[in-house]
Amino acid sequence: MFTRPHHELLRAEPRYFDIAFDVRDLEAECAFLHHLSLHLGRGRLDSFLESCCGPGFHMHWFAAQGVRAYGIDVDPDMLSYAQDKACRLAETARLAPEANGRGRNGLAHPPNAMPIVTDPLDYSLPEAVDLAFCPRSSLRYLLEDEEVVAHLVTTAKNLGRGGLYVLELDHPAVLFGQRADPERTWEAKREGVRVRVQRGTGREIVDPLTHICEVEWVFDIEEPGRAQTIRDRAPLRFFTHRELRALVGLSGVFDWVATFGDLAVTQPFDASEGSRRMVPVLRCSI
Repeated sequence: MFTRPHHELLRAEPRYFDIAFDVRDLEAECAFLHHLSLHLGRGRLDSFLESCCGPGFHMHWFAAQGVRAYGIDVDPDMLSYAQDKACRLAETARLAPEANGRGRNGLAHPPNAMPIVTDPLDYSLPEAVDLAFCPRSSLRYLLEDEEVVAHLVTTAKNLGRGGLYVLELDHPAVLFGQRADPERTWEAKREGVRVRVQRGTGREIVDPLTHICEVEWVFDIEEPGRAQTIRDRAPLRFFTHRELRALVGLSGVFDWVATFGDLAVTQPFDASEGSRRMVPVLRCSI
């Protein structure tokens, strides 16, 4: 059972978490994932899993396109928030379908998202999905090799042969001090609430043997009549390309079929400035 610290103080405030991370181009990112499933996976994307989903950004987006979408997370409060969000989106689609996304048949679909509270090291979905995605470098909370392998094995069981698992991770150049973290600070605002985010300081000491360091996240929150700061520290693990490939090989359940430098098919994984992330694409072989 996964019980490690994982910045749970921040995640205990799911509304602020939702606002803070609602800064991504979901349409472009989900188009990237859809492209991978069509060309490297089963040739379709009818079912989807967002691993360590938090508020479920990608889960909700795909659900609005008529994809059977699931999300798993360890925090009950976060999953309750994601479920309420799914209900609100479904009601919005029912009352104003023209405001909803369009499915592949040209019709608007009420969102069909299913968040599940579970252990990322051992879980079971109602069906084998076509593609799973782990966003925001969430794999970094798995500190031990055995945990990474266990997570890969249980994910493969919920994909089945030919299904894809896509990981979004920090670029290893950040670990080696060759570049600054490109997403250390930002701010987001919604419904009169402003959240300023800081991820670490850039001066963290990484253990040279384990590649683990303590990272503090800070949310500075301003809303009408109230201001507060939430700080939370947790250990995170950096992965190099070769190290992760070795762990994937050790799992015995995936073939490593591609690596991108961002959530875009046009960005190769290399040492260029445009390669901001490490995005492995794994295909289930069992």
